[in-house]
Amino acid sequence: MKNRIYASLYLFSLLFIATGCNFNSAYLNREEDKKDAEKVADQFYTLVEKDDLKNLSPLLSNQFKAVTSAQKLNDYLTGTANKLGDIKSKKLDHWETKVIRGSNPAAKYVLYYVVERAKFQAKETVTLTAENDQIKILGYNVNSEGLLK
Repeated sequence: MKNRIYASLYLFSLLFIATGCNFNSAYLNREEDKKDAEKVADQFYTLVEKDDLKNLSPLLSNQFKAVTSAQKLNDYLTGTANKLGDIKSKKLDHWETKVIRGSNPAAKYVLYYVVERAKFQAKETVTLTAENDQIKILGYNVNSEGLLK
């Protein structure tokens, strides 16, 4: 009788522990993750270069849209272009990625670009995240001496 109780408790404990486990795999700085993020960033830059700002929305994450209105983003991008000039070229300087697959998936990609503009050079950071199995822009930052003038 005691053996059955212990066996039942043991199986119940094992089942309880197994259901509480998370099975994840983390990948840091994989080339394929960088390439996936670059595709979205390239689409973003293509639309910015064409001044097609109204079509940026599908590339933006829900978190980005929650804190930045379309008008605010438009003003930021237009103001940056006015002060720094149009984009002449861009080069990926360095990058970081962290992708977690499994029961608690998550992804973060950070791409650092050196962007040659008509008036000034800029260092631009595009931060991306995975949202509904798609990579979306979470943040965009421009640093340049030209913004201070």
